[in-house]
This record gives sequence, C-alpha cells and structure tokens, in this order.
Amino acid sequence: MKVQVVVAVLGGILAATMASAAPPTKHSGKTLPKPPTKQATQSAASRAPIQRDWTTTVSTTPAGNVILGNPRARVKLVEYLSFTCSHCAAFANESKSVLKDQLIRSGSTSIEYRPIGRDLIDLGATILVRCAGGLGFATAAEELFARQSEWLPLGFGFMERDAKRFALDTPLEQIRAGTQASGLIDLMLARGLPPARIDACFADEKLLASIVANGNAARKVIKGTPSIVINGVKRDEFTWAAVEPLLRAQGAR
Repeated sequence: MKVQVVVAVLGGILAATMASAAPPTKHSGKTLPKPPTKQATQSAASRAPIQRDWTTTVSTTPAGNVILGNPRARVKLVEYLSFTCSHCAAFANESKSVLKDQLIRSGSTSIEYRPIGRDLIDLGATILVRCAGGLGFATAAEELFARQSEWLPLGFGFMERDAKRFALDTPLEQIRAGTQASGLIDLMLARGLPPARIDACFADEKLLASIVANGNAARKVIKGTPSIVINGVKRDEFTWAAVEPLLRAQGAR
C-alpha cells in the first residue's frame, strides 16, 4: 500500500513539474488537471475491497461431514479419506500450501471431508475430529495427518498386541482404548479439546453410528482412499500432483 502511495505521489510531482516546464499547446486551450493529493490517494486505497479468507468458513452436511470454504465455490471437491491411510496423509500434507492456503482461501474452491472409519484406530481418530467440530475438525484433521508417523505405529501396535484384551468391552470402549494407546487423545487434549467433551464423544453411540453409516455408504461408491470427487464427478487421480490440474481446469485459483 505504501509503495502505491509513493508511486502516486511521485507521479503527481512529475506531472506538476512537466506542466510548469511545458505550458499547454494552443490547440488544447486547457490547463492540465492537478495531480491527486496524497490524502485523495490514501482515501481511494482505503475504499479497495478486502478479500475474504474462506478458510475460516465451515458448514456441516446432514450426514455430519464438514465442508471447509465458500459454500458457493465454483469448484467443489469431495475427499473420501481415512486417518490411518498413508496416501491420505500424503495428499493432505502435499496439498495444504496450495489447496487450503490459496484455492480455498480465495473462495474459488471448497472441500468436503468424508472419513470412512476403516478400522478401529481410524474410527477413534474420526470420533475425535468430529468431536472437535466445525473448524476444529479441519484443523485437527490437518494435524493428525501431519503427525501420522508419530501416532499410527502406536495404534497399529495396540491392534496387533492388545486389542484382544478388550474384546468383551463395548465397541466404544474398544475404540477408546485403541485411541488412547495411539496417543491421539493426548494430542487432542494438547489442542485444547476438553476432557469432558472427549468423554461425552466416546460415550455417544449416535455419533459412532453416524460414522459407521457414512463409511458403509462410501464403500458402495469408492474402492479405496483417498478418493476424489470434483463437481460431482469421481476421478481416478488421488495424488495432489495429479488432482491440482483437474481443479485448475474447473476454475480453481
């Protein structure tokens, strides 16, 4: 903004100098207009529209899935994902600087996250991010993928060695035990998710039923994760390098 003001003022000074050195020709019969003042330039700049940051806008579908970005975006991206999927982590980590920080931020693109809950640890992770809710879902999912290499081996270790010890527990109790062993509950506590909220979510049978129902519905239309849908059309591409050009072609910017 300061650069624009300085350029405008310098332009005014030059115009004024030229006007005094070379008076108007006989053909014009008019004097040159006065250059804009610094105050006028600043006033015009202050009226320039401020671009909205759409990465702070979220909505929730009737199925409980979170949509991040402009609800009227020209490009609507749907991602079927699993938090225990390494390819999903790669997609999230590689896409963030462009997908979220540019395409979604601008309002040209939105993303709907559709977790499928493919295993016990994935179910626990999905419960926690759903528990965080709204914008908390999106930012928590981002951190879970960024730190997947830290907690996923712990979760799979639990499933291989300790899961049988909880076989007589309720499904939610089994899921919580695995989630605790993976370190995911501690991660969410560190993010500020209240213990009472976590307790309530791991006692919420309707929440679990919703996640399971979404996963069952997803398996009827996809073969694996991540699976990408752009403006209602399912695509075979699943890496960010392959998906970005598809989004650009639809008008993402």
